[in-house]
Parts: sequence; structure tokens; C-alpha cells
Amino acid sequence: MRFLPALAFGFLVFSPAAHAEEAATCPAKPVILAFSDTVLADREKLPRLKARGFGAEAAYLKIRYGSLSMDEATALAHGLRDAGVREAIDLAGALDAARDGFDVLGDADPVQLNGLISTVRAILLHGDGDRLLAAIASLPPERQVSLSGRIVPAIADRPDEEKAKLAASAGRHKLFFLQAGLVASQRDPNAWPVFVAGFPDTTRLADLTQLWSWAPALVGSPALPRLPVPDAAAQATQKSLHTVWIAAAKEPERDFLMTYVNQTGDIASTAKVAEVVLAEITAGRVRPEGLLDPAWLVAYRALRAAGPDPAVVDSTLESIPINTRRVVPRTGNVSVRDLIDRVVAIDTLAPYLAGKSDVPPDMPTDISRKFQAEWPLWVELSKSLKSVPLTPLAKDPVKAPIVAELLFAAGDHARLADFVLAVEPVETRLALATDLAIRLDRGCRSYLRHPAEALLLAGQPLFKFDPAQ
Repeated sequence: MRFLPALAFGFLVFSPAAHAEEAATCPAKPVILAFSDTVLADREKLPRLKARGFGAEAAYLKIRYGSLSMDEATALAHGLRDAGVREAIDLAGALDAARDGFDVLGDADPVQLNGLISTVRAILLHGDGDRLLAAIASLPPERQVSLSGRIVPAIADRPDEEKAKLAASAGRHKLFFLQAGLVASQRDPNAWPVFVAGFPDTTRLADLTQLWSWAPALVGSPALPRLPVPDAAAQATQKSLHTVWIAAAKEPERDFLMTYVNQTGDIASTAKVAEVVLAEITAGRVRPEGLLDPAWLVAYRALRAAGPDPAVVDSTLESIPINTRRVVPRTGNVSVRDLIDRVVAIDTLAPYLAGKSDVPPDMPTDISRKFQAEWPLWVELSKSLKSVPLTPLAKDPVKAPIVAELLFAAGDHARLADFVLAVEPVETRLALATDLAIRLDRGCRSYLRHPAEALLLAGQPLFKFDPAQ
């Protein structure tokens, strides 16, 4: 078996100095590993179909924080893949491609890479981009777009030099859609004009520009100039909308502003909100590598203030479903508004949980009518954290997720670990352990973070095994 030295001695084997640095910067590492181990061990207790919903993220965090060898990591990932675990095929593919590059495909149809963004990234970073693009170019045109469209998100964070090299390869293979995206996502402001000046088929430039006009948002740059040049009013509208794209690209984890503006058409208000979010990111109060909570709180409250009617804001957000690893009691589809309710509740309770106040706060005015009925229970359980044994609450399917949320907000990682590991039933325990391991990672090494993730990934994990790491 062939190994890449950079992998074998880079990300998988930490030096003593690196271990000391991680211990200092990531005190939650033991809890992340405990939660990951619990998911990997206890998923076997679930029926096969439910067990397939758990394990990939836990395995990735186990590999990264547990410093597994390549053989150990591969065996773990392959076992989950063979068991049909969600996203495990991409985890295993990323490990295999980090070692073997494009050869990981063998004789398989390259279309099998559809959706496997981590595997695609690993092939590209292995240096096999030209081989991958040649394989894509050999497909019928209708099968090329979906696969080539994952390449720009996969390497959104890579240097211009890599994007330019791959764009040149895409041009040689006549993959012009991909070539344009790779050029448009570069930081160099001259990259697009040079591409336009040298592009052989000027009749296609207007379509390519329109398709990728948003892509400079990935690196915080202005939108591509439309062809033909629109009037002043249309340009102003495009600029405002692009501000929302930029904010979405910089937000941590997930974004709801793009969906909101698409549903309402209220570009002016949403752009004002995006500017507020960007200001908070610039000030360091919202960290792109951190959790969505502060960004969503800022965006939600600014949107209610900027919009013509807060009730319209709330009803729109209630209509937007979201798939999330966060454990939210499911009385149906989980909406963006459901998640915001919990963010608002935690923000309101935070001073009390941190011991800065002896009296629980009043109910916040900006929680939904549905959540108002839940607020007394959140206050009751906040009080329980200070005086009541928590183990009995771990067996309560309604209270356990709330207690875990409160312990996480309080920063009490030791009690959080003890509590979550005692939760029953098993499925709830694994859901909480997965959710909280992912969140704790965001406060440590943030291995699961990817630049522009809120805009590009919609919650899909990207498992990175980059040679430089």
C-alpha cells in the first residue's frame, strides 16, 4: 500500500508540540472523542436502517482528534461505508483518494463521484485534476454539468494558482462551464477580464457570465459585470443582491437570508441585514469558523427591524424547512424559525446560566407563539442545572435535549459529557452526541468548517485530508 509522506506525517501523526498546542486550544477534545466513540459503538444497537443515519461525522472527528493511522482511519471509514452509513462513502472515498488519487475510481464510471465532494477534493489535491477533467469530458454533455459543478465548491478555499491551473485544463477539455466557474471564483480581479478577452466563443460569454455572476462572492469580490450591461437601476439591484451572496459565503454553517430573499423578493431589506452581518464578522463577534448562532441572531433581529412587517418575516421563516444535525424536537418539519427560537432562548438565558444573574430572565419578546408555550420548561430546566441531579432527566425524551442545550450553552463540558452519555433511548443519545461533537469541533480545530459552507454545502459535511495538514 502506497502512502503519501505528507499525509502520513502531517495530519495523522501529531508531534508532541502539536499535541500540547491542541490541548491548550481545545479543552473539549476529550469530550469530542467521547461523543464520537459513543456514536461509533452504540450505533450497532439500533435497527439497521436507523443505524445508517449515524457514524460518518463521528468517524471523521475520531480520525482527526484521535490521530488515527492511515490504516486505522481507512478500516473505520470502509466499515461504515460497507454498512451503508450516510456520507460514509464520501469519507472513505476521500481517504482512498488522498492516498491513490484518481486511481481510486479504477474502471468505475466517473459519474459515481456525483455528490462526493470530499472525494472530488481529495483527487484534485492529489494532483490528478487533469485526469478527472478528461474523464468528465468523455461523458455525454448532459452528464457533465452536475459532476463538474461540484468542483468549484470543493476547492473554493484553494489559492488562485491552483484554480487557474485547473481552469486551463478545463478549457483544453472544452469544459467551458467549469472553466468559467474556476476563473470567476479567483481572488485576482484581472482573472475574469483576461478570460473574457481570450475566450474563443463570444456567443457563450453572456450565458457563462450570468451563470457564474455570483461566484466572486466566494472570495468577497464584486459580482461579474453582466453582458449586456444593465441599466443603473438593475445594476444597483444586482449589487444589493450580491451583498447577500457575500454575507452568505462568510457566515458559519448555514444561511437563511438567500432563501428569504428568494421567497419574498425583498432585496433592499435583506441587503441591509447582510451588511449588518458582515460588520459583525469584520468586528470578530461572528466567527466564520464558529457556530451559526450569533450570525442567525444578528440576522434575525436585523431582519425584523429592516422589513416592513415583522410578522411577514416570522411567517416566511416558519415556511422554510431546514435539515440539520441539531436536535430539535420534531413535531413535523423543522423550520428556520424553530432553530431561531432556540438561539433566542439560549441568548436570553445565557447570563443566568453563566451565573451573572441570580434571577431567571423574563420571556423574550421575539420568540414565536409556538415557542412561548415551551419557555417555562426552559426556565425550569435552567434552574435544575443549579440544584437538581440531572441523571433522571436523561431518560426524558422531551427534557433531555433541552438540558443538553443548556449545559452546552453554560460551557460545562464535563457535566455535558456525563449527561449525554446517560441519555436514553439510544437514538436520542446518538443524535445528541453527533450534534454536540460537531458543535464542539467548531470551537476547537473546526475540522468540519469549509469556507463558503453556508452558501455551497447546505449542511453536507466536507471531509478534508489535505496533504498540507
